[in-house]
Amino acid sequence: MLLRKAKAILLLSLLSTSSAVACASSPDQRLLSLVPPESKIIASMVRPAGEDKLSSFLLFTESNRLDLQDFFAVSGTDTTRSIHQVVFTAGVGLKGILSEHSLLVSGHFNRDAIFRFVGGGKTEIDHYRGVAILVVPAFERERSALSESRWLAIMDSNAAIFGTAETVQRELDRYLANSRPDSLMMERLSRLGRNDDSWCLLPAPKEGGVAQRVLEDLDSQLGSVVKAGRPLEYGIHFGRSIEITASSAAVETSGQRTPPDLQIETSAAPSYFLSRSSDREAYPLKRTVVKVPRSRYEKWLEDLSARSFTIGAAPH
Repeated sequence: MLLRKAKAILLLSLLSTSSAVACASSPDQRLLSLVPPESKIIASMVRPAGEDKLSSFLLFTESNRLDLQDFFAVSGTDTTRSIHQVVFTAGVGLKGILSEHSLLVSGHFNRDAIFRFVGGGKTEIDHYRGVAILVVPAFERERSALSESRWLAIMDSNAAIFGTAETVQRELDRYLANSRPDSLMMERLSRLGRNDDSWCLLPAPKEGGVAQRVLEDLDSQLGSVVKAGRPLEYGIHFGRSIEITASSAAVETSGQRTPPDLQIETSAAPSYFLSRSSDREAYPLKRTVVKVPRSRYEKWLEDLSARSFTIGAAPH
């Protein structure tokens, strides 16, 4: 049976301008421990200390964008809400490529206030292994793109999960088991900068695809890393200049294997191929660190925002 194809998008995230986002200086290990090992795309961001205007460049799916937008809407009545870090995940599900997705958020949340307000509408409160779950139907405005209900769980007032039921279940299972972060994910993150304010772990992009083209527009060295044709990770740190680290190498895929011909379509670019097991010696690590002036980075984002494959921005 052919699996359905799911669209991935490039998103210039404006989350960093949100008054609801607090600063954080390092990845939240609690969130990383919840990420399912079988996730195919993982992206994360915090607001850089002292930054109110600069945006992060992230690649994730349209469903991730809707999760973020709807999480802000659902939790908007919580006047005590603060957000430290956001992690996006997407993986293969029964409904097709990247049909499973979630949003992991650390910060502070008033679960009772959120559940009481939202639960007064058309939502219902359920439980999974003793954890209260708010079942949130698809919003009317997005049912052409996302029609299923999603689950919202808030743990200990300092972490929240919002996404498809199957993915949230996996993440809650990891939470209840006190799981450690996946070793493959941490290995890939170790190749990036320790103080990155945003990062993405991606399947192997096709040579000449959108990832290569947009990164080459910023610096040719970044594009050369993409040309390696292996799973790609990149991170961005905001300092006096913008420091971007990109690396690509063969990795051992943990969890479910993905057929080599499985592709993810982008809205205006060649396909991305999901990673699978490969020979590390045949594909050694390729890594580069570049620094670009802020003015150049801002102009690059401005140019990207005018292109057809840039769909939208996070609410602020």
